[in-house]
Amino acid sequence: MLQTNISNIFYFDAQRGMQSAFNDIFTHQSVQTFTSDNIYQFLRYARELPPDAMILNLCNSNRSTINSFKSLEQEITSDKYPVIVMKSHNESFEYSPRIAHYLSMPLDFHKLTEIIESYSFGNKTPQLMLLDKFSSQSDKLHEWLAARNISYFEVHNIDAASLYLQKNQPHAVWIEYTPEFIAARHNLSHSHIFYVDRQQDTDEIQKFLP
Repeated sequence: MLQTNISNIFYFDAQRGMQSAFNDIFTHQSVQTFTSDNIYQFLRYARELPPDAMILNLCNSNRSTINSFKSLEQEITSDKYPVIVMKSHNESFEYSPRIAHYLSMPLDFHKLTEIIESYSFGNKTPQLMLLDKFSSQSDKLHEWLAARNISYFEVHNIDAASLYLQKNQPHAVWIEYTPEFIAARHNLSHSHIFYVDRQQDTDEIQKFLP
């Protein structure tokens, strides 16, 4: 992995339950972390110094924190950085077109690290970048990819997908054919972009492999 720049990662945790563990994930000198349990201070710093990625840990958050997040969602999200939301495994996610990634606890640290490295340093070459709506349920497309050990980077937001493609080189880009992403092909820069239906026949999906 080529590391030529300093990466700034912002992490919000109202309960402070994982701040130490989060800081321990990225101990090398190329990553700087800013952690806070104050959402307003957190956003003020993000405006002054846009991060490479913003992580919001909403695990076991009280109703006040959740309401603050919802009311500030437009200010929290940006086309300059991806937003990653974390919740407890027994808490359901509400899909938002502004959120790039959803992670459940217990946290998959390998997946989190892969996401952070992709936006911070880049140079990843998966077979696919998959832009689709978040769903907590497994579907035909994901099962099909897993069964064939096809490497892919999944993202749920057009702006984040664009940021990813600026630093990484997937062999192809697959976009879920849905109203939320109907214009994505015109906003993303890649030579092999295809629309796919997540429930379509696998023989048809095979045609879109790189």
